[in-house]
Amino acid sequence: MSTDLLSAAQTARLVKTGEMSALEVTDAAIERIERGNPKLNAVIFKDYEGARAQARNLDIRIARKDHVGAMAGVPTLMKDLFDFKPGWPSTMGGVPALKDFVPDFWSTYPKRIEAADAILIGKTNAPTLGFNASTDNQLFGATRNPFDLSRNPGGSSGGSAAAVAAGLVPVASGSDAGGSIRIPASWSGVAGFQGSQGRVPTVMRPDAFGAISPFIYEGPISRTVEDLALAMSVLSGHDHADPFSNPQEIDFLSALDGRALDGVRIGYTPDFGTYPVERGITAVTDAAVRAFEEAGAEVVALDLPLPADHRTLTDMWCRLICAGSYGIVQGLKAGGLDLLGEHPKQVPEALKFWMDAANGQSLSERQADQILRSAVYDAFGAAFATVDLIVSPTTMALPVLNRENGATTGPSSINGVEINPLIGWCPTYLTNLTGHPSASVPAGLCDGLPVGLQIMGRRYADLDVMRAAACFERLRPWSRHYPCF
Repeated sequence: MSTDLLSAAQTARLVKTGEMSALEVTDAAIERIERGNPKLNAVIFKDYEGARAQARNLDIRIARKDHVGAMAGVPTLMKDLFDFKPGWPSTMGGVPALKDFVPDFWSTYPKRIEAADAILIGKTNAPTLGFNASTDNQLFGATRNPFDLSRNPGGSSGGSAAAVAAGLVPVASGSDAGGSIRIPASWSGVAGFQGSQGRVPTVMRPDAFGAISPFIYEGPISRTVEDLALAMSVLSGHDHADPFSNPQEIDFLSALDGRALDGVRIGYTPDFGTYPVERGITAVTDAAVRAFEEAGAEVVALDLPLPADHRTLTDMWCRLICAGSYGIVQGLKAGGLDLLGEHPKQVPEALKFWMDAANGQSLSERQADQILRSAVYDAFGAAFATVDLIVSPTTMALPVLNRENGATTGPSSINGVEINPLIGWCPTYLTNLTGHPSASVPAGLCDGLPVGLQIMGRRYADLDVMRAAACFERLRPWSRHYPCF
């Protein structure tokens, strides 16, 4: 069998009909990982024998004509952050003190993807506790971007995005508390989907309510919109363990019906009125949005008056997310691992700073952050009263060069304007504040590096976002851009 990558949808069709065996597909994926990963440093844990055992069992079931799942035989990888599979290690983003931590519980992606008969092969690299929009850490080092191996693929799901962009697997998992599905999708030239709040359940314990401030999502990263829809059809659906899990059932694959966007009104903003943007990115996205007009949509310039400047909003997001990070660190301490007390050098200084800032807030300061967040929500509500979709650049900067010793971050300024280097160049976190669905698709290249186009929809209008992404892919196919590995 050829070792060339097939899409997830193609793979599932061929495996179900017996034209390919699940074991053949798995072995081919393993070969691609062994060939490509030394260049990328994307896959940091491999369970080849476990994957082959899964594949053999699936082939037996197919031979018996048993019912098999929608992703039968699809090789996949999951992120090494807060994705858990019993028996697999979890370093929570390359924390050296957690290198031997092996949980005995499941998170949503591995549980549902395996129930759909996909084949999990291993785990992908992520930054420490996910608090960085670049993928680098002390234990595993930086992941490298397939488009330029000296650069970073974005974060925090950068290992997954790099693996998909390089063709190691057709689909991989992401989690997203500030854009961590969409940011690496943008920088790595792939597609990523973040559903509405509650669309894919986020199961967290001991704090079942820990995924709402900001909203934390799980979702897929892939090369094609069809694969996004296929994966979302498997991942979405109610789970009583998530207090905010959405019971509504929708058919993501129905968004691939080929319909045009006649009558759809799209608001385009190159900067949300406040974020500095690298000029080359604006040129690419200005050209890319014309595809929606070709599909019959009306594209209008959108004035979305956010309630504060980019720095104020970014700082607010940092405090919100690091309140949760502080809780995780305290939970590890209660379990016997005092990360801050015994291993302080393993915690990045920026993460310490923002955990201290969150921990030191008064009740009135916490309330002020939620009031500001509410104003962001209201701004989006006002915008969606006039347009059906909002389109913007996914990130305001191109992929950065990797640094030494786990220290890679994004840029500290754009066009002479100072920004937070962790995530200040990523308007993606706005939907983590509001709960709206969002996708990133490849808009084109700037100086040979990928630029992402972000598509946002009304709350629970996930199919509108998926349909727009599919329409854009038909008119501006991006598969020819992928480097060979």
